[in-house]
Amino acid sequence: MSEQKNQNNNELKEDNTLRPSNLTEYVGQEAIKENLKIAMLAARSRGDCLEHILLYGPPGLGKTSLANVIANEMKTNLIKTTATSLKRVIDLFSLVVTLDEGDILFIDEIHRLDKRVEEAFYSVMEDFQINIIRGSGRNIKAVSIPVNKFSLVGATTKAGLLSKPLRDRFGLVFSLNFYSPQELIKIVLNAAAFLEVEINEKEALEIAIRSRGTPRIAINLIKRARDYASVYKSGKIDSSTIQNTFESLRIDELGLGEEDRKLLLLLKSKNGKPLGLTTIQAILNEDKTTIEEMIEPYLLSLGFIEKTPKGRILTSKGFKYLIEKGYQEEGNNLF
Repeated sequence: MSEQKNQNNNELKEDNTLRPSNLTEYVGQEAIKENLKIAMLAARSRGDCLEHILLYGPPGLGKTSLANVIANEMKTNLIKTTATSLKRVIDLFSLVVTLDEGDILFIDEIHRLDKRVEEAFYSVMEDFQINIIRGSGRNIKAVSIPVNKFSLVGATTKAGLLSKPLRDRFGLVFSLNFYSPQELIKIVLNAAAFLEVEINEKEALEIAIRSRGTPRIAINLIKRARDYASVYKSGKIDSSTIQNTFESLRIDELGLGEEDRKLLLLLKSKNGKPLGLTTIQAILNEDKTTIEEMIEPYLLSLGFIEKTPKGRILTSKGFKYLIEKGYQEEGNNLF
């Protein structure tokens, strides 16, 4: 148990160290970086806090890393929490009163804020004060408690679920995009240097194109290749290491795994008829969040599936992919 705990702590420390510390180290999202640079320079010149920032996009694209970068560039503290941790209004108030002037408060999956907590947050975000109603009847009165000015960085995978009043209180709103293979190669090579594992650019490209346009996946994949190399290849990641690693993970050259292929094959079996999310969830025995946030976004970006008002359908491009690769129905060979 102790050994497992130490391993988890080491992996967490490793993940944190792999995060970029400034805008120069942060690979990709160039337009966002440029806009952030201007906003931070302007805020520093005024001696003011940054405007509240909303970051949205699929998991693993670097929202948390970008919050770290913002805090480092602004030379202030980063306080992290999740929306589900703020279950009551008092949880929110207890947090914001501890913030120092200029701190960055990062709330992950902010679309999941409790409605009462969200509404209480409005005055905190706008006026930097906590509004409390005390008493009842004729004795009722409003009390305002000031808090230090801070910058909220909200992250979400589902920006559409944010209420308009909350969304409108963010001065800067950025959508993070999937990464190109060239950007992911840089991330893989940087991670390899930190992990002290030898890899050539050719093999880095093989990892990059299987990373689903996502830095988190790229880093996870090079770790798995490193593990394989340390056991079988004396620490070097070469072409055979790459091939064996992805064969063992059952990931093909586009980065698609068994869950992706099962969804594609399920849609193919419907011969162009749309299939609703609830039905897909029941047949694949996957939860809704996994399908919507982990499987669908990349398949949509590849143009293999489409969302229609009646459900999901397989595109001609997705059908062609299955036929060319020879992927069969469940129960047969899927790799």
